[in-house]
Amino acid sequence: MNIFRRNHEGLVSGDAIPLYHNGVFHIFYLTSPPNTVNWPERIRTTWQHAITKDLINWQELEPALVPGEGNAIDKDGCWTGSAIYANGKFHIFYTAADLDSKYQQKIVHAVSDDGISFVKETTPCIVADADYYETVDWRDPYVFYNEEDACYWILIAGRKNNGPDTRRGCIVLYKSQDLYKWKHYGPIYDPGYTNVTECPEMFKMGEYWYISHSRFSESGGTVYRYSKSPYGPWRTPKYDGIGGRRFYAAKSAANDEGRRFYFGWVHERATPDDKDHWCWGGDFCIPHEIVQRTDGQLDFKMPEEFNECFTERVDSLFKRQQGDININDGSITVDSIGKMSFGFFDIKEAKYRFRCTLTMDDCRDSVGIILKSNEELSEYYLLSLEFPMQRVSLTKFPVPMDPYWAAASVAVKDFSMAEVDGPRVCEKSFNIENNQAINLDIVVDNGIMEMFIDDKVTFTFRCYRDSEYEIGLLVQDGKGKFDNIVFQK
Repeated sequence: MNIFRRNHEGLVSGDAIPLYHNGVFHIFYLTSPPNTVNWPERIRTTWQHAITKDLINWQELEPALVPGEGNAIDKDGCWTGSAIYANGKFHIFYTAADLDSKYQQKIVHAVSDDGISFVKETTPCIVADADYYETVDWRDPYVFYNEEDACYWILIAGRKNNGPDTRRGCIVLYKSQDLYKWKHYGPIYDPGYTNVTECPEMFKMGEYWYISHSRFSESGGTVYRYSKSPYGPWRTPKYDGIGGRRFYAAKSAANDEGRRFYFGWVHERATPDDKDHWCWGGDFCIPHEIVQRTDGQLDFKMPEEFNECFTERVDSLFKRQQGDININDGSITVDSIGKMSFGFFDIKEAKYRFRCTLTMDDCRDSVGIILKSNEELSEYYLLSLEFPMQRVSLTKFPVPMDPYWAAASVAVKDFSMAEVDGPRVCEKSFNIENNQAINLDIVVDNGIMEMFIDDKVTFTFRCYRDSEYEIGLLVQDGKGKFDNIVFQK
C-alpha cells in the first residue's frame, strides 16, 4: 500500500499547499521540528515539497522555505500559504510568524525560476490594517487569478476588530494586477459564527463558485460554501464539511482534465494514547476527489488511482457473536428485528481496504460497520447508517456516562471521560431508503481510518489502541444485507 503520509524523515506533516503545473501536482506542506509537541515550538514549521503525476508515486524535493534566524520576520515559522505559476515564475505567498512582533503574522512573497529554490522577500507584502482587523490572526494567504475580474485575488484568514470575540473570523480579499502591489477590498466572507477561518481557498467549477476554510472551534474540520458569484452570498450545503473533524486544513487543485482533489491531513495526539490531547499536524490522508452535483453541491470519493494501492485479495472468515446472521455465497444477511446482532471478520492485517454493498429493510435504528473492537463490543468505533435520523455517523464507544452513574454501575468497567470530539466523532445527514444499495469503501492504515460512503460522504479518524478485532458488522432493530465483500492489501 503506497499512500503518501509523511516525508522520508517521518516528520509531523500538515497543511497541504497544492499546485498543478505542466502535468505535475506540486504539494508543498508544513513539517514541525523533530520531537516537538507543544506551542510554540511545534509550529516553527518548514515548507516541504513533493511532486507526483499520478497521486501514488511521489518524489520528494528540497525544502522550499525554512524559518529565518535572529530577527528575521519568519523566525518563528513559515506557516501556511499558497503557490501559483504566473509570468514565467513560481510565486509563493506564505505566513511569516514572529511571535515577538506587534504583527505576529504577516504575508510574505517568495519567488522561484524553477519551482524548487525560492527567494523570500525581506519585508511583508500585506500586514493587517488595525483600523479593520486584529493584528494577531492574519494568515494563510490563498492567491489565484480571477479571470472574470481580470486580476489576481488573495484571500487571507483574519479577524475583525469588533463584534463578539468568538465570532470575528472572516476571509479578507485583496486584489492586484501584478502580484506585487495589493489593494484592500474588505471581507468577502464574514459569516459571524467562528473564531478564525483558517486556510481559505476559492475556485470555480461550472457556473458555481466555492469558498472553503477550516475551523478549530465549533464543530471543527474543513467546510465549504457555494454561490453563483465570487462575492456571495455563500450558502451552506446539505452535507456540510469535507471529511469530518479530523480531516483538516484541506486545500484543492485541479488537473488538466478538470478533476479536482482535496489534500488534507489527520491529527495525531501528543502521545500514542486515545485519551491524550490532539496536536497540530499528523499524517496526510487519501486525497478526496470532488464530484459536483447539478445543484452545485459537492460529493467526495476516493480517486480511482488508489485501486493500484490494493491489488492483493485477503481471505477472511466471519465470526457470528450475537443474533440471527446467515452467510451464503459471500453475502451476509442479518435479521435483527427488535434487537442487536453483530459479528467480526478474522482479518489480521494492519493495513487493508474493505469494500461492500449494504442494503437495509424495515430498519428502526441502524446498520453499520464495527472498527477497532474488543470481543464483547464494549470498546469500539461504529460507522452507522441510521434510517430514522437519515444520518451517517462514526461513534466512539464506550460513550461517556455521568460520573454518578458510572460509579454506581458495576457493569461499567472503564468510565470514559468526554473529550473534544464528543462520542459521535463524525456525522452528516444522509438520504437512506429501504433496499437502497449503499457502497462502503474503508481504508485502515494501522490507526488511521478513512471511510468513503457511497461516493458522497467521507470520514477520517485516528485510533491508537490495540484491538482484538479490526472490523465487523452490526445491525440494530432492522434487517441488513452485506454483499460484494472484499478485503485487499
